[in-house]
Amino acid sequence: NKPILRIASVVNANFYTFISHEFIQWRYRQSSMIHTLATTIFLFITLAAFGQTDGITEIKKLYRETQDNKSTYKTLTQDDFENSSEGGELIAYKDSKEVRLIEASYYGHMGKTEAEFYYLNGQIYFIFLKEFRYNMPPTELGYDQDKTTTEESRFYFWDNRMIRWINPDGEYMDTESPEFLNTSTENYDWANELLEMNK
Repeated sequence: NKPILRIASVVNANFYTFISHEFIQWRYRQSSMIHTLATTIFLFITLAAFGQTDGITEIKKLYRETQDNKSTYKTLTQDDFENSSEGGELIAYKDSKEVRLIEASYYGHMGKTEAEFYYLNGQIYFIFLKEFRYNMPPTELGYDQDKTTTEESRFYFWDNRMIRWINPDGEYMDTESPEFLNTSTENYDWANELLEMNK
């Protein structure tokens, strides 16, 4: 019986060693897969952030270029009664080839909106929005210009999509939120509508 017990012990030991070896290999493969996945996600997020930052840098450069050359552009002024009940005015600035900037002013009963739309190659890349709120209609005796409040928002576009929105509080809005996506679509359509009006 002793040889049989000895063989059984050897078999059990070999089986245990085999199982342990397979388990270690499985854990190693799982760990490698998790590490690879984590690395891929990290690289994707890093590249996306780098691409967005690179886009913002280019947008700021184009903005400064337009402001520096604004006085050399040809201008076209027209009324816009479609986007405000109290009327509005559009001033388009064109270089030798295309519209580079549209300044829009819209008037309302309790305030006004001023917006600047910046374009390159027929694509919007930046919108600067200023909204003024009166304490009461200017036609009334209690109107006080010093009580007018102003809110500013900035919208950055790159490759026909909005990549950043800074709200009046200076906060960066969540790019994945429904509000961000809805605002992106509305502003993109608004910018293209004005561009069509001024071609």
